[in-house]
Amino acid sequence: MRRVKKNQKKTTRGSRASGVVARALVPFGILAALGGPALAQAPVEMPRVTGSAELSLVNLDVVVTGKDGKPVEGLTAADFTVLHGKKPVTITNFREEKPAVAASAVSPAAETPRKEPGPAPAPEGLEEEHRVRRHVAVFIDHLALPDLREREQVFGSLKTLLRETLQPGDAAMIASWRGGVQVVYPFTSDVGLLERQLDLVASGAVRLGRESEEELDRLAGDDWAYAWAGVGDSSLSRNLNVQQAFSEVKGKAAALKGLIATMAGMEGKKVLVFVSRSFSRKPGAEFFGTTMDTGSLIDSVAEKANAAGVTIHSLYAAAWQSEAPNVSNSPLSDPRAVGRAGLTRSEAKKVNEVASLETLADQTGGVVVTTTMESRVFAGLVASDLRHWYSLGYPGPDGTTGASEVSVRVSRPGVTVRSRRSVAERRPAERIEDRVLANLFRMDENARLPVAVSTGTAKKEKKDRFLIPALVRVPVRHLVLLPTATGTLRGAVSIFTVSAGPGGEFSDVRRERHEVEIPAASAGPASTMVLSYDVEIPASDPAARISIGVWDETGGEAGFRVIRPGSR
Repeated sequence: MRRVKKNQKKTTRGSRASGVVARALVPFGILAALGGPALAQAPVEMPRVTGSAELSLVNLDVVVTGKDGKPVEGLTAADFTVLHGKKPVTITNFREEKPAVAASAVSPAAETPRKEPGPAPAPEGLEEEHRVRRHVAVFIDHLALPDLREREQVFGSLKTLLRETLQPGDAAMIASWRGGVQVVYPFTSDVGLLERQLDLVASGAVRLGRESEEELDRLAGDDWAYAWAGVGDSSLSRNLNVQQAFSEVKGKAAALKGLIATMAGMEGKKVLVFVSRSFSRKPGAEFFGTTMDTGSLIDSVAEKANAAGVTIHSLYAAAWQSEAPNVSNSPLSDPRAVGRAGLTRSEAKKVNEVASLETLADQTGGVVVTTTMESRVFAGLVASDLRHWYSLGYPGPDGTTGASEVSVRVSRPGVTVRSRRSVAERRPAERIEDRVLANLFRMDENARLPVAVSTGTAKKEKKDRFLIPALVRVPVRHLVLLPTATGTLRGAVSIFTVSAGPGGEFSDVRRERHEVEIPAASAGPASTMVLSYDVEIPASDPAARISIGVWDETGGEAGFRVIRPGSR
């Protein structure tokens, strides 16, 4: 959901402030030397605050396909009906996004001759300048694909997807999971680099190790032995394995939400490709008897994606398996399963894996493919979605807060419509948090507030936790401050920080709020006063990459920097 302001006079760019006045006032000339070109801006007028009306604009990306699965082109706004909270809304912004047609591809015979002089025709390829940017995050689970053909098919399809969809201005990133999130490569448009990183992930996807299979076989053998003897059971070991499986799903859910948050602050079309081996609705289902349910965790990932405008496409990439029964996968491997629906161990696992992936896809407007044999089909479906869709915009209904259910209908029979199922109004502070995370991977092009940052030596607090001191400086003349009854000017700035270790682990986004109050004579376009703030940033490694955002709470503008400890 975007917010646009109507009938607002142009004001000075700035960001909000929080907490107390900085510990030191530094001459602006020093700050300009540290901050580079971004600080060397012409003097601006004295900040003014005027009345404005703020309008929430909801944007929905909608994919419409025919019975053949191909995109349906040529629809107009009149063909769509949007229900927000079960009430119809008026579409005010409409765009059909599709591959641009080069000017040279237009047949001369089809051109309409101009009878009057007019502007020169647009040069070939100009349409591409206005195309919506694509951001694709590929999250790959700890896969076990021992068959070389299957492994090459899965990873080869991902390469094809990136090759066919990434254009100038687009970007993709790759993250993998192995007991924790591992950022393999941050956002880039270099497809060659991305393909090499996929090869590295594929090299570790040969097998999980024998521990998992041996544990399943041992439990199956124990069940037979206990059933034969008529005493005891393997419930204790079984419950421990279920707990471990639950923790794994919980960790992946947190990683997915963190990855989504990094894209929330980005503009354009945003897609998360989730290649999953284990993200079960009932973790540990293969051990039978599990009572845990991760429905709320899965729903929270979908809600986070919908609030950020991210579509989730999922491929269930478990290895090819023989369905021939044996002692370890037979339904009789658990005597308690006698008389129940006869699901084998692998079937029980797949049912719950697919249920969670279908929830993510259904709620966010994505697709799900449940077998590696159709990975090429999966890549083709995602690529099609990234090439053609409809963008619908409408003013958010007054008085709505939090998440709202949305649905889209098309007045053409026989078509399939996919879009996210809910939207959420995000508070300004939450949007800044998202931008700080996104800034770790790609420079924020909408930043307007100049900020300078320098760091000191990291201090070890405990194992895998360091505190990195930083000095954040903001020029007063770029802030919007309001007059008080005592003749001073008052505002607030908030400083947001987040760190990412070399292995890709993220810290939480932290916020420090500082109140600002200064004499009126110290402000204005000629002011050389600089606010300085000392912050300590938690990190898992002294060489962590750090993103810092400063938000002027009155003016609404923000500035961002990415640094490494000891850099300036």
